Order: sequence, then structure tokens, then C-alpha cells
Amino acid sequence: MPVESALVIDYATRTIWALLVVVAALLVARAVRRAAMRMLARGRAQANVTILLGNLAQVLVIVLGILGVLAIYTRDAFGWILTSFSVIGLVVGLSLQDILKNFFAGVWVLVERPFRIGDTISVMGESGTVEEIAFRTTMLKTADGREVIVPNAVFMTSAVTNITRFPTRRATVWLILDDAQKPIGADAIREELAKVPSVAPEPKPTVELRSVSEGKAHYLVAFWAADRDAAASAAISVLRAQFPQGEVHGA
Repeated sequence: MPVESALVIDYATRTIWALLVVVAALLVARAVRRAAMRMLARGRAQANVTILLGNLAQVLVIVLGILGVLAIYTRDAFGWILTSFSVIGLVVGLSLQDILKNFFAGVWVLVERPFRIGDTISVMGESGTVEEIAFRTTMLKTADGREVIVPNAVFMTSAVTNITRFPTRRATVWLILDDAQKPIGADAIREELAKVPSVAPEPKPTVELRSVSEGKAHYLVAFWAADRDAAASAAISVLRAQFPQGEVHGA
């Protein structure tokens, strides 16, 4: 077989493989873009961020496809490109270490969803309602109206308390009675708390005699409610009406 014919066949074969790689890269890139945007949408990412990262994922797959085509025609070019990408990646990684750390932590927050927009969380001594989850930071609004910007990397290394993760929270009030009075039972307290609509029936309220001192019996009344403060206030009013001779106050 003449050398020219062999070269033509080799070139044609490489071209066919290159076309297959291009088609595969385009199909995979489109699928990756859709999957990335779907995942980000479920994580309540902003629309512009979702589109940006979806397009970025698509471009990365296409770049890999281009590298694959270059590798088919010449391995030397492929090796040079990989070396260049490695050096550039190392320089960028070192210079943007903190930014990248917060970025990937933000991706983790959006995927794992330890908290969502609207949840009240506590982290690093700060408590507030989650207003926005971006890819580098999360914004909290505190009860006194302050805005707290938390780097997402903090959520990877610090304990986070999601205060509103579950529908009800435990509330407690003190009921102080004369120790000469007949001890009260849990059923009597539950009957009174049943008059408070905001107190959850389950788990059932509990009553615990904590101490007796100076002629006073101190009972700790515990119950569960969606709005703990409002339920505690209503429960105090009901218990004061039922036990006017005693003292009732928040725990």
C-alpha cells in the first residue's frame, strides 16, 4: 500500500473518531448543563447563578471534548495543553484558595441543604433568619435587624444549629406554689394547657418538681409549640388564672 494511501486512511480514521468525540461532547455537555441547572434550582439558587453555572458546566465538557479531538490528531499537543492547564490551575488555585473554598462549600450547602432560605440558624455565635444563600456567602438577618454575612466555608468546619428545622420547639415555664398545697399532677396541667391552641398535643406536656425551698415548691412545666414565645405567654396566662395563689413566669 502506497504511503500516501496509508496516510489518507489514517487521517480519515482520525477524522471519524474526532467527529464522534465532538458529537458525544456536545450531547454530554447539554445533558450536564440541564442536570446542573436542575440541581441548582432544587437548591433555590438565584436564576442568574443557575444559568451561569449551568453554562460553565457545559463549557467545561466542551473543552474536554476539544482536548480529546486534539489528542486524536497529535499526542504532543494534548500533553502540552494538559501541562499548561495544570500550571494555570495551580497558580489560580493558590491565589484564589479562600474564594474557591467558600465556593465549593456553597455548592455543598445547596446540594446537602442543612438549612434553607427562611430557616433560623445559629452559627459562630450569630443567630438569624437565612435571607440568601450565594455560592461564597450566606446572608442572615438577625432579630434586631442586623445583616450578617457568613462565609460558606464556616459551615464546613463549625457546628450549625437549625432552630426551625422541625415544626415544634420545646418551651418551659415555672409554676411556684406553696409547698403545703397538695402536689399537682401532670394531668391537671395538661388539661389547662389544652386550652392553649398553640401548644402541641404531642409530645405531651410534662410537669417536674425541681425543688422545694423556703416553703415553696418549684415545678417546671414543659410543652412543645411552633411559636415557642407566643405559646409560653399564653400558657403563663392560663396557669395564672388556674393557680392565682401561685407564681408563674418564663423559664
